Amino acid sequence: MIEYAYLNGQILPLEDTNINATDLSILRGYGVFDFFRAIDSRPVFMEDHLDRFENSAHLIGIKVPASREDLRQGILEIIRLNQQPLLGIRLVCTGGYSIDGYTPSENANLIMVSKPFVMQPFELGLRLMTVFHQRDMPKIKSINYIKPISLLSEMNKYGADDVLYHSSGIISESSRSNIFIIKNGILITPKNGILLGITRKYILSFANEIMPVEIRNITLHEVYEADEVFVTASTKRIKPVIQIDKNQFEIGPYSRKLYDKMLDAEKTLG
Repeated sequence: MIEYAYLNGQILPLEDTNINATDLSILRGYGVFDFFRAIDSRPVFMEDHLDRFENSAHLIGIKVPASREDLRQGILEIIRLNQQPLLGIRLVCTGGYSIDGYTPSENANLIMVSKPFVMQPFELGLRLMTVFHQRDMPKIKSINYIKPISLLSEMNKYGADDVLYHSSGIISESSRSNIFIIKNGILITPKNGILLGITRKYILSFANEIMPVEIRNITLHEVYEADEVFVTASTKRIKPVIQIDKNQFEIGPYSRKLYDKMLDAEKTLG
């Protein structure tokens, strides 16, 4: 079966979707991306992801070489050609071909690729390893994942699935997820130094129907003392955390209620 991708307005077989080695995404890691799912060929929260994608590009000075309508049509065509029950769509916009290896081009490269994937069950909890780190320009969904990828061997050694970033005693996010804790029936999530996740946005839109919500700085000590911990992302929805460093957590009832509510939101709002 041929897999199709999008490059600068053209739909091509994935194997023919190539960019030049002078692109700044290769030379300098300069580019942005976004990722979302399509369930039975229906994109989930596509407009929210396109808003963030365009904003990320704008914030680092890249002009997306396509209108919003062109982006929509390209996505829908990729979904049509690569039909799967669950499909992940990745949009990437790079700094383009640089004449000096540093200065961005006026012509960015726009890529869309898709891959089928399996959503892991809610009950399969995650183990996190804390890491002292703060992402540069955290509101941007950058292609730069040097820090967590460089830690993969250490994560494997300690049996961790992902990292939890903290700085000056305050947590921020995981490498690919936002984080929430629950303490004494209150849902708490970091306010600063994070990517504004789409799943996070929707959880915050309905969580106060279930429990009080606080958006504020969270200390690492508070995380260790939490009753429930979970992360959120487009690839995970809500995923319970069962261990952070040496501290273990139960998969609690509030996380499950929020997960079920998130499923409803995807069906009605996505």
